[in-house]
Amino acid sequence: MNILPRFVVDVMLGSLSRWLRLFGFDTLYRNSFTDRELIKISIHEDRILLTKDNALAKSKLLKKVLLIQSEDIKEQIIEVLSMLPKSFDLLNLKPRCPVCNGEVENTIKEKINGQIPDYVLFSQKDFMICKSCGKIYWHGTHKDKIDKIKKEILKSLK
Repeated sequence: MNILPRFVVDVMLGSLSRWLRLFGFDTLYRNSFTDRELIKISIHEDRILLTKDNALAKSKLLKKVLLIQSEDIKEQIIEVLSMLPKSFDLLNLKPRCPVCNGEVENTIKEKINGQIPDYVLFSQKDFMICKSCGKIYWHGTHKDKIDKIKKEILKSLK
């Protein structure tokens, strides 16, 4: 069984970090990370550094780095996913919080009553909550759009 890779992402790839989290990858991102911090995190936490910075990618200290070439977000995702073993079921990984990278878990309506709009509470039945930041998620039209894009990307990898 392959271990799911973990990433740390430079300041130029914030959108990519959110998408990788939606796919289910543990992806660290902060727009204030310095190059030195990115290298340190990559080495000490055994994370693949994703960067658009040629000089950073050429650092002799880095063992795991991917220089992202494309400016297009879908192409960037494809660049990352194409380096992974085909054995990962990328459509069924549990997503992470796109805001903070925390793990999300299923929750029940009674636990989140008063924290979301009433119409959402009454119109939806499945809810997830981030264990770290407490953000609440539900299956809305945005979920359908995200799933459609994920499927398009995965289809292009085959």
